[in-house]
Amino acid sequence: MVTVLVAPAGIGHLPPVRVAELVSQTWTARSPGVRVVGRPMSDGGNGFLDALRAGAGGVLTPVVVDDPSGPSRPATVLLQDGANGPTAYVEPAALNLGAEDSTYAVGRLLIAARETGAERIVVGVGYMGTLDGGAGMLRALAGDERSGDWWRAPDRTAALVEEWGGVRIVGAVEDDAPLLGMHGPTYAAIERSGLDRAEADRHERRMGELVDQVEKAVPPRRDLVSGLPVRVHRRAGAGAGGGLGYALAVLGAQLRSGADVTAEAVGLDHAVADADLVVTGETTYDWRSLEHSVLSRVSSSAEVAARPVVVLCREQHVGRRESMSLGVAGTYSLIPTGRLARDVPEGGDLEDALRALVRRVAGTWTPTGSDDVH
Repeated sequence: MVTVLVAPAGIGHLPPVRVAELVSQTWTARSPGVRVVGRPMSDGGNGFLDALRAGAGGVLTPVVVDDPSGPSRPATVLLQDGANGPTAYVEPAALNLGAEDSTYAVGRLLIAARETGAERIVVGVGYMGTLDGGAGMLRALAGDERSGDWWRAPDRTAALVEEWGGVRIVGAVEDDAPLLGMHGPTYAAIERSGLDRAEADRHERRMGELVDQVEKAVPPRRDLVSGLPVRVHRRAGAGAGGGLGYALAVLGAQLRSGADVTAEAVGLDHAVADADLVVTGETTYDWRSLEHSVLSRVSSSAEVAARPVVVLCREQHVGRRESMSLGVAGTYSLIPTGRLARDVPEGGDLEDALRALVRRVAGTWTPTGSDDVH
């Protein structure tokens, strides 16, 4: 019997778990002789905890995090037992923080995760509207409730780093952006969230001030080979989550690709090896997909196992040559090439459009009555 593995990220407003459900159900209905296995994936952003729970189980613990500058926010901690010991996973993106919010609530969420007794805390660092470099998180951990001057580090920064130095923290980052510069989060926000250039410049200056304050409190260590200072703000992934990656790294966190973290937790490589065909998906298939994405991680596993990969997306901006470099055998988009993004339906219509697309793809790759993958 043919086995199809469905391992997508989110598409549009549909989170990874919902996309996996829709694709699996539709594929099974179209080709009932096929075994379809769902393994939702995440890059650390929205849907991170649900994807982990769907693929690896765990216990969800509801918590409420406070914020002196706004209302308390409901959140969830996912607890799992694994090879790395008891692990608490948290998803800051689910706090729905906006551009005017700090990451203070994220700090309270980390405290809640630590209080579960977990030996390891994994923080999903996907896209967030905040741009405070994680200063709010540091202030929450230090018990500093000042609501103004969001870009300032707490007075107890050095003591804070020592207090959290023994906690194993992993930042599951969605990209490898540094904290400062044209490739950092402030200037990316011009395209991503409509921030104007003047505001971006102001945020960039304040990010720089935050780095200066932290380095005065905690001088950078020296590289043993070059003797040069190791600048945390230049680390790949420091700019993820509006700079939340930077603050986690200041605490000693390991910054890793969110897609890699998810893949390991849900056993993606084994699932790919057991499949005949791998189906993944994401909202926009463009140059960003070529590295540090769910799509590239799934494709990498499939390449090692010599399995064909089919991509479902909302819109496509990558040509056949680039797709072949990832080992992608076929790409199917909800928006026909040359059409505008606004032409694709949203809401319930997006689910209907995805179902229609999957029926067509399933008919191409697993025709009814056939045991062969085409």
